[in-house]
Amino acid sequence: MALKACTAQLVCALLLGVESACFSIPLVAQDAVTASEATPLVDQQKVSPSELVGKLKQLQDQIKANSRPVSLSDAIRLGLQNNPELARSFSTIQQFEWQLIAAQRRWYPTLQLTNGTPFVGSNWGTFVQDQYALPAQQVQELQAQGQSRKMAAKSQQFVVQPGAQVNWNFLDPTRQPNINAASDSLQQQKFLFDVSARNLVLQIQESFYAIQSNQQLINSFQEIYAINQKQLEILEARKSIGMVTVLDLEQTRSQLYAQLSQLVLYTREYIDQAALLAQQLALPANQLAIPDQQAQIQGRWQVSLQETIRRATQQREEILASLAAAEASKWSSVASLRQYLPVFSLVATGNLLGQNGYQNVPVPNDPGSQYARNRQWNAAIGIGFNWLLFDGGINAANALALKAQAQQQLAQAALTELQVTQQVRSSYGQYQTSQVAVTTARQAYRSAELAQEAARARFDVGVGDITSVVQTIQQLSTAAQQLSQAVLSYNSAVAELYRYSATWPGASQQEVQERLKMMRDSPEPFRPDSFTRLEP
Repeated sequence: MALKACTAQLVCALLLGVESACFSIPLVAQDAVTASEATPLVDQQKVSPSELVGKLKQLQDQIKANSRPVSLSDAIRLGLQNNPELARSFSTIQQFEWQLIAAQRRWYPTLQLTNGTPFVGSNWGTFVQDQYALPAQQVQELQAQGQSRKMAAKSQQFVVQPGAQVNWNFLDPTRQPNINAASDSLQQQKFLFDVSARNLVLQIQESFYAIQSNQQLINSFQEIYAINQKQLEILEARKSIGMVTVLDLEQTRSQLYAQLSQLVLYTREYIDQAALLAQQLALPANQLAIPDQQAQIQGRWQVSLQETIRRATQQREEILASLAAAEASKWSSVASLRQYLPVFSLVATGNLLGQNGYQNVPVPNDPGSQYARNRQWNAAIGIGFNWLLFDGGINAANALALKAQAQQQLAQAALTELQVTQQVRSSYGQYQTSQVAVTTARQAYRSAELAQEAARARFDVGVGDITSVVQTIQQLSTAAQQLSQAVLSYNSAVAELYRYSATWPGASQQEVQERLKMMRDSPEPFRPDSFTRLEP
């Protein structure tokens, strides 16, 4: 019923031409939302644009007050020094390093201490024998000798039973394949660490350029907004003396608010990108980093397309990591098959049995002089072997599974190589087209500036209309957006070419090596208070 009532009210208002009516169609029960919580979509109260600009300017000043300007090289350095992603990848490297060490230590002999039950302690025992099947004659003979067919004897001893065994597998067919598999797995993790570092550098560059692009848009639209604001003031003065119509005035005012909305949007994106850059640099919660210069063309890529593709396919760590993983699976497959071969070892054992007490004393008797101390040493040395002749085919099946896994990794390397080629071609094409786009956008922006200046001059002398002014200012806004996007695309293309061709930009490779050295020298776990601070 409520929906029908609102629909009828809306139709009636449209028929009557009531311009100031405000309607809201509830999507939930009407008693679920109070009247004080409902906010109209269109606010009829006029707000001064200067007030909104002031609030926006205040917000931008707050962001800059909590931020410190940094260069792109400083941003990359801070990210490589602080970001915990590299610490996580390095921990994985250390994990596989210890696995390789464990595989190599299978060359060492093993020493095992053994003991009896117990190792040191006391033993008590009672032995009872009942010869119930003896013939009557033998029973009588035993009785004549003062004995019985039932006998009970007791024992009590303090014992020491240490032992030791030394074993050295001097011929183990599975040992070297397992070492090779662990070595290749470690190499794979080192390649993946470089992948993490390269991705981090690219992410920092993209965020850095995005902040510059948004700042460029903010500056451009602030200038355009100032032009529109001045034009609006002139129109308001002319409206007071009847020289312009309400249409001219409100058309300009509408464009002013539209540009203000764009400024709000760009400011919000600027905040998002600044927060993302702070996350990538792993800065403290009360710090932000912003570019120390305006958006401009950053560098050039002077390597040909074919040479770039060749470098990428030879150097990309993603391909090399898949190949290393394939080698590790191959060696693991060999190790699994070699478990069917005998393992020869050098074995040495030794043990001591020490006893102090008595044994086999008849139960009713006192041990008396039966106490004795015994010592016994045993030792052996020689060659032994262990040969698993048949396990039901389990190891053979595991070997085939690992071989299939190696084939999968090789196929993944081939797929990655195709993807790398596509990435390089795409980025190279973006780089080439962005060069043309930047030149075109600059010319378009200059022409749009001249067009809006001419349109405003014509309107001021009365030979032009406000529509031409609005259109040329809109063209100027579009040209500013296109210029910002062209510069951003160019810089992003150069950064991607560095990343996709596995080329370290600037001194980033040295920064990665320094971070590795720092993590190896400092065994302490990662802590948030260990961040590199931005110095004033």
